Amino acid sequence: MEKFMQKYPQTFTRNALISVFAILSLTACEILPGSGPFGAGFMNQGMGKNAVRVKAAQKPENEFRYALVDLSKPVLDIVSVESVAAQQGWPSVGSPNASGIRVGDTISVTIYESQSGGLFIPVEAGVRPGNFVNIPAQIVDGSGTINIPYAGEVEVAGRSPNTVAKEIEEKLGMRAIEPQAVVSVVERGGAEISVIGDVNNATKFNMNLNGEKILDAIAKAGGPKFPGYETFVSLQRGGKEWTIPFDHIVKNPKKNIYLQAKDTVYLLREAQSFQVYGAATVSGTYNFRKGNITLAEALGEGNGLRDSQANPEEIYVYRQEDKEKVTQMGIPLEASLLGFNANKVPVIYKLNLRDADGFFLAQGFPVQDKDVIYIANAASVEFTKFLDLLNPTSVTKINTHTAIEQ
Repeated sequence: MEKFMQKYPQTFTRNALISVFAILSLTACEILPGSGPFGAGFMNQGMGKNAVRVKAAQKPENEFRYALVDLSKPVLDIVSVESVAAQQGWPSVGSPNASGIRVGDTISVTIYESQSGGLFIPVEAGVRPGNFVNIPAQIVDGSGTINIPYAGEVEVAGRSPNTVAKEIEEKLGMRAIEPQAVVSVVERGGAEISVIGDVNNATKFNMNLNGEKILDAIAKAGGPKFPGYETFVSLQRGGKEWTIPFDHIVKNPKKNIYLQAKDTVYLLREAQSFQVYGAATVSGTYNFRKGNITLAEALGEGNGLRDSQANPEEIYVYRQEDKEKVTQMGIPLEASLLGFNANKVPVIYKLNLRDADGFFLAQGFPVQDKDVIYIANAASVEFTKFLDLLNPTSVTKINTHTAIEQ
């Protein structure tokens, strides 16, 4: 072998290099280092618009399926809208007087008569001033009633003060002189609201009869302790619980619902984050700095794409997407396509910054919590890695060029 090399050095060097290159190029994706999937790995699966891809597994039951979606204006319109699940996952705004008077409230009743000599006002004008009488304040008992002299028991629970006053007037109409009743709630004893968690001053209070909206209750507790985009609001009511970002309540008046008696409002801090991997200038995990982050801003957090490494045609966003949005994109929902959550579908969105509209799409595409953004390497980078495997010294390219010329 040594004699052959001495006799045909040029031929051996050229042929050996070509042979090694051919062998390694066939397995480059498997042996070359990298920070994630190669762009060709996606292309080999047949890049198609809104196509469903399958990553093969040893056992059919372990197949992990996902949807691969090219970013476009129609797709952007779908992902930018709040999901149906999010819209339905919060109680309706309700009514300020939905609960009315409740058991435990303290009720005051004042009855007027048009002249003296009636049921409550004596004939002798000098005996007492005024043409009214105050009934001693009463606490609404477990039966939801109060007692009014000469009118008997009056049901008040769940009713407004005005409707209760009208009933009292009707019951006294045949005995008093043109009676008029005024009913008021002196103290709310059966409509407590608790606001706890990451607030500046946890509190418990009785809501007024005009109703309390959830933002009003949070304000009484001193507001959120942390920025709104890091805060979630959990409402506990009647054995059920709903959770929503604080910013959603602030920006959408329909989310600022009326509270009900015995409601508990719990604020918790949960910083949202996303990951940037691959050919980014600075890879890593980044927390949201505001309520809404676009893909363009997320790429900026990683100081953009690395010029010497990135392929701007292949930027991928991994996400567990809402099922109804995937359906709107025209992707068939096969049973095996559902991911870790029955209401979520694994989706990979592809952005091509070579296209003129790529940056506009990036500016409009909303990043969600736990998104993974991967920037693929350019094909030339993989070839450079191959050269480095042949000769790890700094003169790899020079040696290769010289050998080919010989």
